[in-house]
Amino acid sequence: MGLTTNTRAMTEPNFHLGIQDQDRFVERTRQFSVGDLLRKAARMYADRPAVTGPHAAYTYAELNAAVNRLVDRLGDRLGDGPARVAVLSENRVEGMAVLYACAKLGYLAATLNWRLEREELVHCVDLVEPDVVFVSERYADRCAWIDEDADSSPSYVSFDDDEGESSYRALLEAGSPEEPDLPGVDPEQGLAVIYTSGTTGLPKGAVVSHRAELARSDQVVLDMRLQMGDSYISWAPMFHMSTVDWIVTMAMLGGTYHIVDGFDVERIVEILQTSQRPIAWLFLVPGVIDQFLDYVDEHDVDTDTFAPIRCTGALADLTPPEKVERVTKLVDAPFHNSYGSTEVGWATSGYLIPPGVAPDDAELSKVESPLIDVKLVDENWTAVEQGSKGELAVRGPTLASGYVNSPESNRSEFHDGWFRTGDLFVRNADGTYSYVSRKKYLIKSGGENVYPGEIERVIVEHPLVDDVVVVRVPDEKWGEVPKAYVSTDRPEEVSREELLELLRGRIASYKLPHYIEVVPPRSFPRGTTGKVLRSEVEEWPVSEDDRIREV
Repeated sequence: MGLTTNTRAMTEPNFHLGIQDQDRFVERTRQFSVGDLLRKAARMYADRPAVTGPHAAYTYAELNAAVNRLVDRLGDRLGDGPARVAVLSENRVEGMAVLYACAKLGYLAATLNWRLEREELVHCVDLVEPDVVFVSERYADRCAWIDEDADSSPSYVSFDDDEGESSYRALLEAGSPEEPDLPGVDPEQGLAVIYTSGTTGLPKGAVVSHRAELARSDQVVLDMRLQMGDSYISWAPMFHMSTVDWIVTMAMLGGTYHIVDGFDVERIVEILQTSQRPIAWLFLVPGVIDQFLDYVDEHDVDTDTFAPIRCTGALADLTPPEKVERVTKLVDAPFHNSYGSTEVGWATSGYLIPPGVAPDDAELSKVESPLIDVKLVDENWTAVEQGSKGELAVRGPTLASGYVNSPESNRSEFHDGWFRTGDLFVRNADGTYSYVSRKKYLIKSGGENVYPGEIERVIVEHPLVDDVVVVRVPDEKWGEVPKAYVSTDRPEEVSREELLELLRGRIASYKLPHYIEVVPPRSFPRGTTGKVLRSEVEEWPVSEDDRIREV
């Protein structure tokens, strides 16, 4: 018997319960949100430490009470509608509480990247149009950028001011700690907007739903072989998925979420030595692995005093094999052979490189993660044959819902529930996936995404610059860094220092090129359509004479 595709047949229920309003009945049975998860954790692990940080520490019962106080005041201030909130702050417990309050209220929370420069940050604010921005004293000066340049007009709540109705403290003191009587939040509602670099030069905001956050937590538990009570050290900025996603994972496991203000290696080692519970994932990326290893050596740290670590590392493909071998042996934990993105969570991260192994190509092959479907496709979204190169596409419950207010990107990158990752793989006979190259030209520098267009759009504004091409070059510390080739008819009048200063203040500092080389006009190789062949430029020799900065 042949089967035909029928949209109605796929969406109508294949069962009858014999009750009125079956659709609503079934909808309510699946209603479980991140806010519900915290309420449940407060009941199950009331006296267990939920979070520690520079400014506060809470048990699960205390965290839930603080969140309820925010819910009471925010709900009164913004109402029951689809309100939007943004957080502009360094890592601190207050930001975590705001995210949970939004989860209970059904609000959308945007975690703003404080490393962005003025134009980029204002763009991110206008994508979301927040009703209120929670801001720390450290980044309070950015409020003037928003007030002067943004189309939206949010109000502000200060994490640090002790007086006035616009202080976080005032909201807590005025709110009720009792569990609010709220309508349930549909798990398809957006919870967080996490920004990712934009191919054309400005960031995009991926909407991560309650459903996706819960599924991502399930997935890392399976991928990393975690156990109940495992804890997490959160040092990456709150605008990263490695920070936001793990807020939810800790509530699921009943573990402690240790907040650190950046990669403070001394504090991280202190937590490793004093934690009463195993550490789920010691998150180390290129750029900080050396800092960790050097600190352990210089201070003669006895790693046998560390709490058990389930796994460590990330971006194994960009980490020198000898460093993978050394760090895993040092902490006696496997290396997370990860592949994923802000939009996807983890897609093919089901294999952990054993401790003490310097990975070769076979060890770096990717294993599909559970809870997400993958396929390799061509330009027309047609699946390619096994052994052929194709772009990895994914779908499933961990996937973001799309990009907020970015219709063109949504049309080009999402199709019928699938998302194009922009990375090319080959599926091996044993079912693993070998990474080939990036289709979307992306520079992965120390765990941060940098698109060439972000740099090129600024440099090309220089009146004497004819063209510019940015490529990635290998780097011992960061894995890879940007190099800008600048074409001009008047090279003696174009200063590399001047170009770097042109970029400063326009793009985040971590996106600045490490190398700038001025080349003659018409130097770039081009295809038949006139497009620069970036892969050929990437093969050009790199000289330390072209280095413009070193971090």
